[in-house]
Amino acid sequence: MGAEQFRLPMMKGKPLIMRHETLMCWLYVSTAKAPPRSQDDALIYLQAKNRNHRDALTGYLHREGKYYVQYVEGPPESVNQLRARIDEDPRHHDLRVLHEGPVARRRFADWDMALTRAPDCTFRDFQARRGGGETDISKASARDILAFMEEAVQTGQARCVSQMAG
Repeated sequence: MGAEQFRLPMMKGKPLIMRHETLMCWLYVSTAKAPPRSQDDALIYLQAKNRNHRDALTGYLHREGKYYVQYVEGPPESVNQLRARIDEDPRHHDLRVLHEGPVARRRFADWDMALTRAPDCTFRDFQARRGGGETDISKASARDILAFMEEAVQTGQARCVSQMAG
């Protein structure tokens, strides 16, 4: 199988192209220990910006109420290293894996880390627009969460971590 190309965000005016034969994804929900929009949140976003580019990771991070929901995709070694760091991160607990496994292509290829935060963008509002379903993001299915994330990117509600100002 030949190496596949995935476009990552621009760096110094040039597109960064990384080559990898195998990709995996990881989706989890966890309980945050710090309040929303806190200094800890800002640090998590900054670390995602710095590390994801370096490790050829792309994905999506959402903070809603007391929960973080994150979808990460990239080379298996990079995803597993990130997972080990997150498992040990004291800024959140009760991590629950919603989905993990190999993927054929990146879902968020153009994002170092797409980002949304309540109250600007909420899973509850997404479910209401869809006509119902579980509104508590901590109890939602992986399918519904991924649909929420994809809609936020498509409608421009999501922002790139590298564009965030805290």
